[in-house]
Parts: sequence; C-alpha cells; structure tokens
Amino acid sequence: MKEKRNYIDVAAYVLIFCFIAAGIIVSVGRFWQYEVFYFDFGIFDQAIWKVSRLSAPIIEHFIVGGKWIFADHFSPSIFLLSPLYWLTTKSEIIFVAQAVTVGLSGIVLYGIGKHVLKNKFLAFSILVCYLLFLGLQNAVITDFHELTVATLPLMLIFWAILNKKIKLYFLFLIITLGFKEPLFATGIGIGITLFFLRKEWRHIAFITIILSIVWGIVSIKFIIPAFSNGIYVYAPTLPDGILNKITALVNHPIKVNTLFNSFLNFGFLPIFSPAFWPLIIQDYALRFLPAGGSSRWDLGFHYNAQSAVLLAVSAIFGLKKLMKIKRYSKLLPFLGIILIINAFVLYRFILHGPFAMAYNPAFYKHTKDLTFLNDLVKKIPANSSIMTHNNLAAHFTHQQVWLLRSNYSDYKPGYILIDNRKGQNPNDFFGSPNNIDDIIVDIKRDLDYKLIYNTQEQFIFKRVSKLNN
Repeated sequence: MKEKRNYIDVAAYVLIFCFIAAGIIVSVGRFWQYEVFYFDFGIFDQAIWKVSRLSAPIIEHFIVGGKWIFADHFSPSIFLLSPLYWLTTKSEIIFVAQAVTVGLSGIVLYGIGKHVLKNKFLAFSILVCYLLFLGLQNAVITDFHELTVATLPLMLIFWAILNKKIKLYFLFLIITLGFKEPLFATGIGIGITLFFLRKEWRHIAFITIILSIVWGIVSIKFIIPAFSNGIYVYAPTLPDGILNKITALVNHPIKVNTLFNSFLNFGFLPIFSPAFWPLIIQDYALRFLPAGGSSRWDLGFHYNAQSAVLLAVSAIFGLKKLMKIKRYSKLLPFLGIILIINAFVLYRFILHGPFAMAYNPAFYKHTKDLTFLNDLVKKIPANSSIMTHNNLAAHFTHQQVWLLRSNYSDYKPGYILIDNRKGQNPNDFFGSPNNIDDIIVDIKRDLDYKLIYNTQEQFIFKRVSKLNN
C-alpha cells in the first residue's frame, strides 16, 4: 500500500513538471510568434528589468507614461523577480518564472490536500482539477501578469494557516498584497475565512482584515496618486443598490458560464465549504461588478489565476466535509476518479485548454513562419530609443521604447519600426492610430528621418537630425 501511495506522489510531481514544461513552451512560443504585447507584458518586464539595473522602474503608458510603474498599479512584489536578470538578459526568463511559480503553487496545493484529506489520491484529484483548469492555463500563457505569479504566495498563505506558522503567514500575506492593490479585498476575504476556519486564530483574522483595509486605503488613496499626480486609473464604477450589486454577479451569460464552468471543473466541491464563500464571492465581485469590465468576465487572460487557488483550496475543505459522511465514504475513491475525468474532459474536449498547443505540431510551424520578424527586430541597435507598435514593442523592453503615435515627433525616437501587414491581430496596434498608412507617408516626408529599410509592408526609419537619440 505504501508503494502504491508513492506512485501517486510520482504521478503528482510528473503532472506538475508537465504543467511547467507546457506553460514555458506555449508562453515562450507565443513570445517568439509576436503574440505577446507591451500591454501588459512589457510594462512589467520593463519595470523588473530596470530595478535589476538599480534604475527607477519608469514605464511607457498612455495615461501615466514616463512615471514609475506605481503610478499604474502598486505592485512592489514583482521586483522579487528582478534578480533573474542578473543571470540573463533574455525577456523569456520572465515567462519561465511565471510557469514555474504556478507549478510550485501546485506542489503546495498537493501538500495541503494530503494534510487535510489524509488521502493522497483525493489530493491528487484536486491537483488535476487545478492544473487542468482553463482559467489557470490561460493565465500562464497570456503575456505576464502579477496576479498569475501571486498564485504561489496566495497558496502559501493557506499552507501557513494549516501548519500554524504565524510569521510565515504574515510574510506570505504581505507579499500577496504587494502584487496588486486590489488584492486588499482578497486579504479581507482571507481574514473572514480564517475567522471561521481556525478558531484559535481569530485574533489573527481580525489583524488580517485591518491590515488589508489599511493596505488598500494607503495604496489606492496615497501611494498610487503620489506617483501619478493624483490619478487612480482603475477607480471602479459599481451598480447602485444592494440588489443591483447582487444581480450583477449573474446578469450576463458570460458571467453565468464562467461561474458554472469554474465550479464544475472542481466538482462543485467549493459549495460544501461555506467558510470560503466570502473569499470566493469577493473574488468574483471584483471582476463582475465594475462597469466596463467585460474582459474580466470569461475564463481568458489572467483574471482567473487567484480564482483557481481559492476554488482548489475550498474544494479540498469541501471534500473533507463529504468524507465525514459515513454513507459516502466508500464512494470517495470513485469521486476522485470522476473529478479527474471531469477535469480532463473539460480541458481537452469542451473548453479546449491552451496547453494543448505544446503538443500540436502546427504551433511550432507557426513560430517558424514568423522568423522574418526576428530579422526585422535585430536591425534596431540595442542602445537606441524606438517607437513601434504593441507586439513588436514587447521585444524592446530593455531599452527606451514608445508605442506608435501619430505625434511621433514629440518623442523624437531614434528609430521608428512599422510592420504594416494586413490581417494582423488587432492587439498588435493597440493604442496606435488607425491611419498607419498616413503615418508612414508623414515620416517619409519628415526631413528628420531617413528610411533605412523597407519591404512592401515593413519599414524602419532612423532619426538623422542632430537631436538623434
């Protein structure tokens, strides 16, 4: 029996290794395919890189450009990744770190499952649900985001609670809060959950709630405005009235589908863990209530990363409650099998998880089809300033870069790089004007710039005036 349980450990770690490998392959591959963008990858990478060089983390931004990244979001914990750039200058290391971090959160989850359930197979089944969850996989392969990396310290918070490590609990809590200012609401939810989860830690729960409230007020009302000249870009507009706020959680088919598929992925087990309900509700409320936040509603992007953690941990506690019902005890091994099958079917056949690209030959072929852009990017000197559009700008985050604007002359970039192919991803030109053809004509007429390379669709202009950067 012991040997059999060891096989489950091996299976768990093999699955985690495969998850990390697939996450790295797909996310790095998308970067090489120019499907990663300055918004949002470049903002973080530029700040992390500059801090690694002991420089101020000043970023390009349409609203708070030319300022510290704290003018956009208060996310000091991202600088824990800066030492990676002491080892390499390749931006790809950030994608590796992101996939590895989420994979490590899986190891922590498996440990939590074994601790709570006292059953390796059931712990393994929850791990499968976590790693195959579409929302988590999309978070890993969609550029780079601080909330995705925050899965590890967030998961470690629950590990610290279970193991009664108060000092580590507060360390992981502060690190988690430091990944993004809206996480103060998550901190409040953790405090409420802790109040019901561990009675002897109720004083810690109160401290957690107070600390999180103070963190939110200080970061949103004082720190971010101090860096942004009084602006907080992400102030939400919420529905009026309690009833409207409640119905806003389910007032659109996308929201309903997201909730259903998320809970289905975890066998609806979080429903049986009421201590986690406030924590889960606040997570979806932050995404579903603010007006104009439709991009946050589905299982795409990075918005489901912390949802995956909360649903997985609450599923473990929900499963523990079911284990206490004697008449269901004999069915638990079958429940574990059902959870695994359910998660796999959702991943592979219904929701089509993006990690499938890692074993799809067409994905690798597409990378080879875009190598001509590598040659284009290499023509820009590493020490020069450049203006280009969103997908190409992601490859210049370690130098001065601006997104393409019609008033380019105000910025005086040393080089202007334009890839004007038809049929590109609309995100390639995010933030840039629609009249790219007119901009090209204007630059050609500009005596301060010389066309040094062009095809029918690609153009590189070099600034030749004495003000050349």
